Amino acid sequence: MVQLKYFGDKYDYFKYDLITEVFKYSSLHHYVYIPMLTEHRDDKEGRTRPINRGSKSEELRHYIVGRKTKSLKHWESWLNQYVRSYRTVEPVDSAFFSDAKRDGYWSGCRSILKEKNALVFVDPDTGLESGNLSYQLKAGREKYVLNNELDILISELDPSSVLMLYQHLPRNIDQHHPGTEKKLRQAKTRRGVLHACAYREDDLAFLFIAKQPDLHSEIKQLLMAYHSNSGHKFKSIHFETG
Repeated sequence: MVQLKYFGDKYDYFKYDLITEVFKYSSLHHYVYIPMLTEHRDDKEGRTRPINRGSKSEELRHYIVGRKTKSLKHWESWLNQYVRSYRTVEPVDSAFFSDAKRDGYWSGCRSILKEKNALVFVDPDTGLESGNLSYQLKAGREKYVLNNELDILISELDPSSVLMLYQHLPRNIDQHHPGTEKKLRQAKTRRGVLHACAYREDDLAFLFIAKQPDLHSEIKQLLMAYHSNSGHKFKSIHFETG
């Protein structure tokens, strides 16, 4: 998510359309949201309105454009019709994530990461760790889930739950498909990852990690159906590698 100014943009529309599908068509009934929210940055980004290409929820689009404020609390109101419980970092609109205080942030999340029968969604600015320390510091290290943090997320994940990770891809369209494959391999090599898959549209992918084969199979089938129904021109589905 990064900043509140991004609330309701085209990426939010994609992510919550997919998340809604997970709850409509899988056996998961609880939602855990880790927004990794950072403080406002003054630039020209965050102005892309949601567009329905014919396959996503028009009800969701109307809900998004009808919000008069930019608040992460709106997602709880939306998902309450689909989930039995909704847990997140509190206070959700002001619990900021920073590189200097990242250990404290994750410590505060540990109790909700253990939720059973849940989709645990982690929403960083960019995604999984990329490049060396110098590169990360230059890009903004708060934009990443570091490899050791992914290890923590996986270890805390209940076997009855699924971990979902936001992954932004390089701007070069030719790198979208291989970039998703690369991040899927990165996730698959972490300790405790038994099953992983991913779905991409344009320059945004979502990685799914499960410990139980039946849950992994559910997510795979759901993503295959979502891919088949999507009206997006640039899309791909990725299953376990290696």
